[in-house]
Amino acid sequence: MTHVFNRRHLALFLPLSLLGLLLTGCGEAEEELVSAVQMEVTELADVGFAQPWGIAVDLEAGVYLVSNMNGQLGEETGNGFISRVSPDGEVLDLNWIDMTGTPRALNSPAGMAIRGDSLFVADLGCVSIFDRETGEDLGVTCLDDVGIITDIDVGPEGSLFVADSGLEFQNGELVATGSDAIYRIVTAEGRQGSTISSGEELGNPRSLQVGPRGIFVTTSGTGELYALTPDGDQTSIFPPSDQALGGLTFLPDGGFVFSSITDASLTMVDAGGQVIDLAEGVPDAQGLAYDPEWNRILVAIPSEDRVLFLDMPADP
Repeated sequence: MTHVFNRRHLALFLPLSLLGLLLTGCGEAEEELVSAVQMEVTELADVGFAQPWGIAVDLEAGVYLVSNMNGQLGEETGNGFISRVSPDGEVLDLNWIDMTGTPRALNSPAGMAIRGDSLFVADLGCVSIFDRETGEDLGVTCLDDVGIITDIDVGPEGSLFVADSGLEFQNGELVATGSDAIYRIVTAEGRQGSTISSGEELGNPRSLQVGPRGIFVTTSGTGELYALTPDGDQTSIFPPSDQALGGLTFLPDGGFVFSSITDASLTMVDAGGQVIDLAEGVPDAQGLAYDPEWNRILVAIPSEDRVLFLDMPADP
């Protein structure tokens, strides 16, 4: 099933430090949205996904890995699983990693990252490790005094970075615990190495990406996007708002794409600060990833059990 979304761009070029001023604007800024462009979107629905949340692009194998919570975020169900999907949209193995009924069952698998031959999966307060090629269970590392770990990424030097959302699942709903934090895991075994930043002022971190410009974090509680240095210094990119932000992914040009759960929208910002209203009508876009081979944004929508492929034009 294929749909087409309209994409509009705002022809303003700003340094990153001024991006927040633009994104929180309204009125005049909205009136300047021009030049509609079309983008093809392929939908994978009714294929067996169960609350898909995270997507990892395995460039070496040429496949996409999709984490399925099979329940609500933070819910300890014991029936989460990982799917393998081809770039053509074929589900190669729906239950590629499924440890239901074992002591190592996945409860609420969320964000994922690949380093070498290992796949790392954020699951409640732990990081599960699997073989990237075979799906073999390689162990688990659980962090102390954390809430729900919603995302994980690999830094340029190979360290793992994880986002503690500062939330827990209690009595059927998510409640704030104040454990909000960004951690760096430095050993091969996955031991919690250091705390980059912590505290409720982090605003319930939801997604993170690590690159040359720092650790970028979206928040669901305070509706902001900020960058952290390895020392924990924070720079605001999108100031606090009434938006609940979701997924985040970097682009090869140094830009990035993030989602607003509140507005059901995707926004793209290139390396020069050009802001593009990428897509509207994309509800609950919790997981984002980018495939450079196909020039494609991948979107996981847990509330509707579907995944989208957004094929970008050669010159956006």
